[in-house]
Amino acid sequence: MTAGEIAMSRLVFGDAVDYDKVRIHNGEYLWFGLQPDDTAMTPNGEMYFNPEYFQEDFSSSGLRDQRWFMHEMVHVWQHQLNYPVKARGAFRIGLSYDYTLMPGKKIGDFNMEAQGNIIADYYLVKFRNARHAMYESKYRNDPDALVLLEDALSLFIEDPTDRRSLP
Repeated sequence: MTAGEIAMSRLVFGDAVDYDKVRIHNGEYLWFGLQPDDTAMTPNGEMYFNPEYFQEDFSSSGLRDQRWFMHEMVHVWQHQLNYPVKARGAFRIGLSYDYTLMPGKKIGDFNMEAQGNIIADYYLVKFRNARHAMYESKYRNDPDALVLLEDALSLFIEDPTDRRSLP
């Protein structure tokens, strides 16, 4: 990870991630073209991007790539807290990337992929003032988007090492 990527990640994960263990590969995890080109994989605490989408430093790339990077960092965080990312990712049937924020619904109530987008959207809104770049388009024009995200993420924000935030 670059210094910029670590700084960007620390805004969200603090010290809950051991950044020295994180590798970002300019190559796919699956062999023989089995990994879709526009799909990154983070099954083991390391990120694997197709070379066409790999960035030397995601912290200095565009908002879409930063959102993608933060989504993958969520899988790093999940893995480092011993959530079975690889096993669960192998059986992704029914794992929606979409999410709906509702009062009382916390981050641990969402599946691993939705968590990735919630936390990535939180990063964009809180630290980049980029509500327009959120994954979940229904919140892009919602002036309360940050309040809704912070409510869903309250336990995570308070202590990102708390395993109750995992799916």
